[in-house]
Amino acid sequence: MAGTDFGHAIGLPRALSGLPLSPLVGGYGELLAAQQTLGLRHLGELLIPPGGRLRLLDGIFAVTGPGRRRHVGAEVLRSLRRDRPEPAAAWLLERLAAIQEADPAALRRILLYQLTHLLQDHPQGQLPATAAGFGVDPAEAAALVQAAARRARLDQGQRAAAEALLDDVPAHRIRSAARRAALLPPAGEDRPLAALLVRLAARTAAADTALAVARRAEEQGDPGRACLHYEEAAALAGDCPRAVRGLVRTYRPEPGDPGPPRSALVPGGVELRWPSGDFGDTRWRVVRLTRGEPAGAPLVEVPGRPVGGVLVDGGAGIGEEIRHVALPLRADGTVDGPPLIAAPLSVAPPVTELTAVDGNAWIGASWTAPPDAVHCEVTLTGPRGPVPVPPVARAGSRETLRVEVPAPGRYALAVRARYAPKGRAEHGALSAAVTVPVTVHAWPEPVLTLTALSREAGGVEFRRTGADGAEVRLVRWPGTTPAERAELTAAELPPPLDWVDPGWTGPVTNDPATSVSGTSVPDPGGPAGDGPTCVGHPPPGSQTIVSAVSVLGARAVAGPSVLVEAPLPVTGLALRRAAPDVVEVGFDWPGAAGTVTAAVTQDGRRTELAVARSVFLREGLRLPVTPAALSVEVHAAPRSARSVLASPGGDARAELPADVAISYELVPGARRGLRRGPAVLRVTVRTPGGAPGPDLPGFVLVARGDGGRDPRRPSGPAGGPAVCRVTGAELAAAAAGTGTGTVERPIDTAVAPGRPYALRGFLLGGAASSVRLEEPPPPTLVVR
Repeated sequence: MAGTDFGHAIGLPRALSGLPLSPLVGGYGELLAAQQTLGLRHLGELLIPPGGRLRLLDGIFAVTGPGRRRHVGAEVLRSLRRDRPEPAAAWLLERLAAIQEADPAALRRILLYQLTHLLQDHPQGQLPATAAGFGVDPAEAAALVQAAARRARLDQGQRAAAEALLDDVPAHRIRSAARRAALLPPAGEDRPLAALLVRLAARTAAADTALAVARRAEEQGDPGRACLHYEEAAALAGDCPRAVRGLVRTYRPEPGDPGPPRSALVPGGVELRWPSGDFGDTRWRVVRLTRGEPAGAPLVEVPGRPVGGVLVDGGAGIGEEIRHVALPLRADGTVDGPPLIAAPLSVAPPVTELTAVDGNAWIGASWTAPPDAVHCEVTLTGPRGPVPVPPVARAGSRETLRVEVPAPGRYALAVRARYAPKGRAEHGALSAAVTVPVTVHAWPEPVLTLTALSREAGGVEFRRTGADGAEVRLVRWPGTTPAERAELTAAELPPPLDWVDPGWTGPVTNDPATSVSGTSVPDPGGPAGDGPTCVGHPPPGSQTIVSAVSVLGARAVAGPSVLVEAPLPVTGLALRRAAPDVVEVGFDWPGAAGTVTAAVTQDGRRTELAVARSVFLREGLRLPVTPAALSVEVHAAPRSARSVLASPGGDARAELPADVAISYELVPGARRGLRRGPAVLRVTVRTPGGAPGPDLPGFVLVARGDGGRDPRRPSGPAGGPAVCRVTGAELAAAAAGTGTGTVERPIDTAVAPGRPYALRGFLLGGAASSVRLEEPPPPTLVVR
């Protein structure tokens, strides 16, 4: 039908009869990226000035007005760079000029390909006005719209295949080009594409024939002939996976051939290092094979060129086992000669920062696991073979492990990272082992129990169990006391206590009633507390947490502790009987002690009383007693209920005899007529429980007169003349047998002062302080 063929009305011999299905230019993706950077809908917008039009049917022309058009060739393209100074525009114009010089029809083909897709994608792409809106000259818009409507529509996958087709063919990636060609619709009137597809099919068939011959030779056990035909197939299709894998299976280097390249994990990927040798300016195509992928899976080509014989592959999948094959290329890009085949390599980065320490029958290790590792596997081998390993603990990227080991010796700890590729967990890889040697040293046995026992003269006896074969030190920790069985180094121990005698003697029997034990573990060898002993003399006023530490060489183990306290002694103890049933106790308070203990022994019974410092200083100390003889002991109480109290050499002790009381009274004299005789002094002695003994004090009655109506009482035995005396022996004789007796004596008025005068009795002698004097009311002792 007339008017339906593109270019039907032009009559030019080179007018296209059909629109292209592919731009058929190498590097089209780069052109498209630069075009999108500049914000162009199609490359023709770069060729015309604002308001200009584009003609395409008989060449590329920029129309700027009626009768004014300019052919766009390579020189014009380069001249346009002056009007578009942007780097992307300058680069794009230079690239288009080079394409135009290489093939005068190539740029027009690209423009027609782009405009066709713009029209097909536009909802009104069937209208000439739409083409004119894209900058096409109205004289050609109708024909272009009709031709675009007839051309087959391509989906996204077909467009990508069509645009990349000529990237593969010049590089002899025939298998990739064939896969792309298979996605395209029939070439139809696109004669250049049809011719390319015919050549591509022929080359693919030739490669398949060479593969078939190679496979038969391999099946017949002739790897040398198979290798030649695999090499032929690789030369025909440089990206043929079956050809390359066949070369890996059948290639056998001959003497003098280069050795294989070496691959190794490096930060950022896998480093492939070429063997030493003169390869001149040989170009290489390096492909990466992955274990477990299908035999026909497309080859993955490593981008870049080796620099200094080194190429880094940054795209290897973590957890995969890979193998690199380097194919030498001719100048035209075809494979030239046998490949260089590297050994298989697991892309499994090892763990890092592995450290290990030893302890008392254990090994501790930590390391940083690679981020993509599924888990880490640990093996431990010792003098007796493999050692079971518990599960690993993980905190972030850091993993830790603690293994109990059976005996001291040399061990080897190996850690490997396990990887599982996404979707292919069955093909997981294990990293190379990172191994660290560990020597587990012998550690001392711990001290099981530590017991302290008070000794006379301020001494404390320490007893221990456990720590066989180790040195045991008694120390005071300056800060927090380590927990029992904490593992230490001998260098960090404080010095041994200087008030503890060095050395330990043989075991003795423990008296649990007078000792305090530290934290203990029952000792199967005997009762708690049995074991070697040593003696210490803590300084007065000290309170010390004494800790046992067992030491063996440079290693130590913390043991139990006891609290030892050595209070200051009590001095100045004095007793005074304030009443028959009350004793006043006085002493000098011992330093900073908070409490003292006063013990009263009387009538065979012992009673203890705790006295607080504040109460003593405010009220003193008065103890309820009976009139019988008694003794009082006072010592500072421990500041802690857990303390072992080291006595400072005996408690302060004082005795008070029984309550012996001497009373006296003045008895008026008998009457003799109108006058009375001299007054009589009656002295009575009372002792509880019988005779008081021979050491009673004497008694003297002293008079004092000062001429006043109310004379003052004498202040002491020398405060006036003695008007009557009774000896201690006389009092003892009177009280003999019953413990109570009375002696009467008349007063000597001849030596008394003039009336009125006051009388008062006093006790004399060394025993006076232990006898209580009961005085009558003072008014009865005034003589008027």
